[in-house]
Amino acid sequence: MAGPTQRLAEWIADLPVDRTAAVAPLAIAGLRDAIGVMLAGSVEETPRRVAATAARWGAGGSRLLGTRIALAAPWAALVNGAAAHVLDYDDTFNPLHGHATAVLVPAILALGEERQAAGPALLDALVVGLEVMACIGRGVNPRHYGLGWHATSTIGTIGAAAACARLLGLDAGQAGHALSLATSMASGSRMQLGAMAKSVHAGLAAKSGLLAAILAEQGIDGAAEALAGRWRFVEMFAGAEVAEGAMDPPGDNAPLAIEALGISYKPYPTCAATHLSLDALLAMKVPPAEIAAIETALPAVLAGNLIHPDPRTGMQARFSMEYCLATAALQGQVALADFEGDAIHRASIRALMPRITMRALPDADPRPPTQVTLHLRDGGTLSETRSIRRGAAGNPMTEAEHLAKFRDCAARVLSPRATEDALSAIAALAEGGDAATLVTKLVPST
Repeated sequence: MAGPTQRLAEWIADLPVDRTAAVAPLAIAGLRDAIGVMLAGSVEETPRRVAATAARWGAGGSRLLGTRIALAAPWAALVNGAAAHVLDYDDTFNPLHGHATAVLVPAILALGEERQAAGPALLDALVVGLEVMACIGRGVNPRHYGLGWHATSTIGTIGAAAACARLLGLDAGQAGHALSLATSMASGSRMQLGAMAKSVHAGLAAKSGLLAAILAEQGIDGAAEALAGRWRFVEMFAGAEVAEGAMDPPGDNAPLAIEALGISYKPYPTCAATHLSLDALLAMKVPPAEIAAIETALPAVLAGNLIHPDPRTGMQARFSMEYCLATAALQGQVALADFEGDAIHRASIRALMPRITMRALPDADPRPPTQVTLHLRDGGTLSETRSIRRGAAGNPMTEAEHLAKFRDCAARVLSPRATEDALSAIAALAEGGDAATLVTKLVPST
């Protein structure tokens, strides 16, 4: 009887393209968000150092977004993945318990440019990769995430292999080997939160997934069943048996994950664990002079990610509830500039941070809502609760907000005219175009 690896592989190879074409607008939104944060992240220290490392092994045909550099496809996926994740501005995907497009888009853009893939094929591969991430996430989470695995890197590697297998047009046997090979490359611990390694995880997953698919294309095989059973992914990475059918792909009449579950986009360039608290605080619109102290209570699974109460770097500040809430309270927003240079050492923010407390609520299903309480200087209190963060499918950002985010991100490396050209090229992918032409719109002209 076929196991989940084979069932997924057959689905990857046989899914009719009209299924993915029907959700092309959703795929374009995911691709656009990932490209935007990748452009913004391309100027950061971490991807620049990764690029300098990879460039030692020579040039290639896949470009690094936001630069004029081209490397071999696996190395381009590595660098672009690090750029996509370095600002923690990239989307999240609930079944994965991690960041989906920060892995998938760097992989399919790098491979797509090398193989001159058409625009619709890029969107098709993105939808397929996202679906496989959802299937595997259902099989191992929340235990996998709770054990400390960084699912962006672990499950993300397998999802990237699925997306690249689809883009390459692999048959079911080859796709199964790609998934199997990818499980051997999957790794990454949440201990890296706040370190450069955390953003490199997304790049490593993109590179490994791409490499797994190409190895399978060249005839390298792996164990036929890589997900369920002794020594397989679920047992090794979740310490449990997978329920029968938990990782099965959707049937012919079932909605795809991108439409049924949706991608959660970020309005703030911070760890998603801060977002419900930020939403609640900003909704109260209290002048900072009236705030004496701030308390927030949130599910323990979220609080556990916020491990830097006294951040020393911009990266650490993204995982600091104290810094993020202080910044939002004093400015009425949290922006990219708040994590650059000496911004995290501003005296006014540092003065408020000791008066911010975070309390972890016992985890439950469903998760308890997040609450923020303001203690006012006149002795009064105000409270707000949030359960669905802004940007999630149940509380979406507007199209105008998405476009403003892209333009703000792209402005770090592209001119206003080039930014609009990039937006037009992305929007037209479902009708045609190709990866190589698209990427020319995502690098500076000089």
